Amino acid sequence: MADMKSTNKPTLQDWQLLNEAVKRANDGDQQALDWLRKFLDANPQVWGTLGDLARTAERAWIELISSGDALAGESIRRQLAQLKTDLVGESPSPVEKMLGDQVVATWLEVKYLEAVSADAKGQSLTQAGLLLKRLESAQKRHLVAIRSLVQTRKLLPNSGMPDLRIFPSERATG
Repeated sequence: MADMKSTNKPTLQDWQLLNEAVKRANDGDQQALDWLRKFLDANPQVWGTLGDLARTAERAWIELISSGDALAGESIRRQLAQLKTDLVGESPSPVEKMLGDQVVATWLEVKYLEAVSADAKGQSLTQAGLLLKRLESAQKRHLVAIRSLVQTRKLLPNSGMPDLRIFPSERATG
């Protein structure tokens, strides 16, 4: 295998070598797998992007929800970016980021199931009942994800987000 460039950004030739190495590594070529590991060591942005499972899950939900509509897909991506910023801020701790990703993933699932439930033409009562159970389950997971984020934020020192507290309203006296 040829050597890869040691620049910060992979070149076109690096991508071609990478594709070749992936094919060979998938076929069991140990030398190609070694080259692939070195490439990833030299290019952490590649494994950082391709290995981001939260992004992969989001992409799958967006594709499902948008049904191939580029405008809808791009709008959802932007909505998610704004939602994440609102939830965890600009530089969250690793734990806050993971929990924020979980809140977003469960939110996508809930919204998808709400849309499917609203357009339940031609479904039998059994199918409608199963969809309702799935939606209720998704809503519970979403609320648990939100609760986990809020509770974790309370435990983290200097989380960078305002301390959200609910105070009972003061009673008028007299």
